[in-house]
Amino acid sequence: MSYLVIGATGFLGRFLVPELLKRGADIHILVRPGEDSVLRYNRCLRDWGVSDRMHPVRGDLGAPGLGVDPGWLAAHRGSIDHVFHLAAGFDSVGAGGGTRRVTELAAALEAGRLHHVSTLRIAGAWEGVFTEDMTDVGQLLPTPYQRAMLRAEQVVREQTAVPWRVYRPAIVIGDSRTGEIDRIDGPYYFFRLLRMAAQLPRILPVVAPELGETNMVPVDFVARALDHIAHLPGDEPSTYHLADPREQSVAEAFNLFADEAGAPHLIEVMPKQTLDVTLRVPGMGWALRQIGIPMDVIADSEFACRFDSRHTAAALAGTDIKVPPLAAYASVVWKYWIENWV
Repeated sequence: MSYLVIGATGFLGRFLVPELLKRGADIHILVRPGEDSVLRYNRCLRDWGVSDRMHPVRGDLGAPGLGVDPGWLAAHRGSIDHVFHLAAGFDSVGAGGGTRRVTELAAALEAGRLHHVSTLRIAGAWEGVFTEDMTDVGQLLPTPYQRAMLRAEQVVREQTAVPWRVYRPAIVIGDSRTGEIDRIDGPYYFFRLLRMAAQLPRILPVVAPELGETNMVPVDFVARALDHIAHLPGDEPSTYHLADPREQSVAEAFNLFADEAGAPHLIEVMPKQTLDVTLRVPGMGWALRQIGIPMDVIADSEFACRFDSRHTAAALAGTDIKVPPLAAYASVVWKYWIENWV
């Protein structure tokens, strides 16, 4: 078994690679040129603890052909069983077209299967149930990230040279056992606000507009589920929602972390439109940035719909790979953030 992993040194990749290593395979890692990228790869290599089966491949998502040496490509044509594309988010901040270049490379390698990691955020403002069989159904996509990730999925689906599977994780947060993260993203932007709110009397709740539903999963669950599903037999295209099957509102999740911070609870007593109006107030964007909250993170932290995950449930049946309830590891996530990011 041989793998090519694109985005291996990112958050999810750092957890997925150890799962792949358990299979005794050779793993080729795309590494961008530049001192920072090489240092990041070397740090990951030390953490993974295995070097003889790890093989760096010089390349860049922004370059034609990913900048991969034609000699390497020729030498490995037909020998790569799985290509994992974990860096689709680059399409929203880079020059664009990174995912298309990945599909072209997978085709040139005659790879056995392409695994594309997308996101549940492509559901945008869809209301009702969003199934694993739905892609572009006319949903409103408020943020550039959501639009770029949907387009990346479409690129994968449109190509026919390599069998593919698409995985849509929910909002990915820290390891459920250690709380480990490697960057501040999503709900973590609100943690600083919770620390500030901890100065208020806990008997006084914080009144807020309705914030909708959210869905968070720990990175260790996503890595294990991705590894397991990727190796199931069958070449038919499939999409998998790596989501928490439990329904949970933004306020409920927020209050779990408020308890850890010693902050007052959030109580939703105003209609959702109140938040929309508030965010359009002149200067609100500046105020949010002053406490470290990007404007897009609010839209990216809530969902207007629920997610059907029947493909995933069937694929994971009979295993111990399950999403733990957020209440069971919220304290671990908060503790890691306090100790390492404050």
